[in-house]
Amino acid sequence: MVPPFLVAMAILGHVQAQQRSTLIDPPIREFDQILNHDSDQTGKFSQRYQLVTHYFKSGGPILFVQNAQQEMSPIWTTDLIDYAPQLNATVAILEHRYFGDKSGGSFPRNFNKRSTKNDTSDNSYAPLTLDNVLQDGVDFVNWIKQSIPGAEDSKVIYTGASSYGGFLAVQARMRYPDTFTGAIASSPALMSLGPMPENRLKFAAAGHLSKVYYNQSREAAQKIHENCHDALPDLNICWKPNGTDYRLIYQATVQNYFETSQFNYPFVDRFPTEYPLDDLINKTLPAKTDGEVIRIPLLASSWQQPNKCIDPSNRNITRASSPKVTSPEDYITCSYYAINHRSIPSNNLLPEAYTRTSVDLCKNPEWEASDYNSSNEYFTEKYALSHTNLDSMERLLIVHGEFDPIAAIGAPILTEADSYNHSRVIIVNGTARAEDTFSEAVVPRGVRPGLDQIRDAKLAHLKEWLGVGNQTTPESAAPAFGRLTWMLVAGAAMASYRVV
Repeated sequence: MVPPFLVAMAILGHVQAQQRSTLIDPPIREFDQILNHDSDQTGKFSQRYQLVTHYFKSGGPILFVQNAQQEMSPIWTTDLIDYAPQLNATVAILEHRYFGDKSGGSFPRNFNKRSTKNDTSDNSYAPLTLDNVLQDGVDFVNWIKQSIPGAEDSKVIYTGASSYGGFLAVQARMRYPDTFTGAIASSPALMSLGPMPENRLKFAAAGHLSKVYYNQSREAAQKIHENCHDALPDLNICWKPNGTDYRLIYQATVQNYFETSQFNYPFVDRFPTEYPLDDLINKTLPAKTDGEVIRIPLLASSWQQPNKCIDPSNRNITRASSPKVTSPEDYITCSYYAINHRSIPSNNLLPEAYTRTSVDLCKNPEWEASDYNSSNEYFTEKYALSHTNLDSMERLLIVHGEFDPIAAIGAPILTEADSYNHSRVIIVNGTARAEDTFSEAVVPRGVRPGLDQIRDAKLAHLKEWLGVGNQTTPESAAPAFGRLTWMLVAGAAMASYRVV
């Protein structure tokens, strides 16, 4: 999992020197949060946050970000900062409970990171529940209303990004409509829930990935498809490989093909080049042998010279072969949010995987909830994620990047409507996962045409939701969206407003 707002130092290196002095980066503070909201117990913990009131005027809205599955990112990296001046808004970001970094975090004081399923004390992961996470956001924004003069009646917009963060945004809007006037869910995964092999949507993400590669270059995609299945004699491995080495190489190759598309950002982040998907395609086209083709995704994560031999034990390769999953992230997967995007059908760009078996989504079986091994249909009903339910919601905007395979399991079929207040899905051309959440300090205007259009579209939605928009006629309802299109992804139709 990669956060919607990138690691602070990596971004700061990308931001031009003259911009750094103008960044709004208030101090990180701590909010006294209740540990168990549905309990009579009085236990509390310190939850980190940042708050920007620089643009706020009495009665203005609160634009709220609840970080997901990562330490808190700097508030200046979120696009909400760019909308605040025009909306007279406060911007707030809250760190997800049980996440943090070396400098601190949002943990209970005596938290035991090695707690097991049977440990239900306040020192364990037991208080890490969906209900508690959502109530954290409710209590925090209510505290802001009480603390800032003129914010007593402020409307609140909830924003969440990445598979899980976008899911939280949908759940917050659905469960607390009186608290959150609207919600923007960026790159949510809302379908293909659970590890079971009967899941009929389990191949959708892989199907979307294949489509992205073939759209970028049929020739390069065909080379990848043909050379991704066998042991390759000219791969130039640093020593005679054994079965474990080949397994690491295979897993890293598949993972990097997936992530160069998913995180195809216009700056250096987890890969050593800007636009890593474009770079991978351009290097694949002139490759002459099978080994040359497969070396390309491996070198994409190893950050080493192209002429060097492949070291299966290279830290970056092993990390790609088995992406680091933090304990709280795994606990969330095991206990209430298990998304399957790892199944790959036959005749795909990548080798077949998990076609007839369950997927090992939960890394620690001790944490598995009693309903972990339930069907996708069960979880869809449990979280009220049917297309009908989502279509009936108001002021919910779901945004996906074209390059992100998760778009195939996060874009429900919604009724075509002119009103900004109706639920909407927008697929943004030429953008990666949650890229719409980056501030202009991170990705300046002019870098991605589709990104600039979705920024304008989001602001138009926010204005309408807050009662300060100028939507008057159907002709003026959606000027930034271009034409309405239907996308076919892995056999599932997605109705979406595509920025073109």
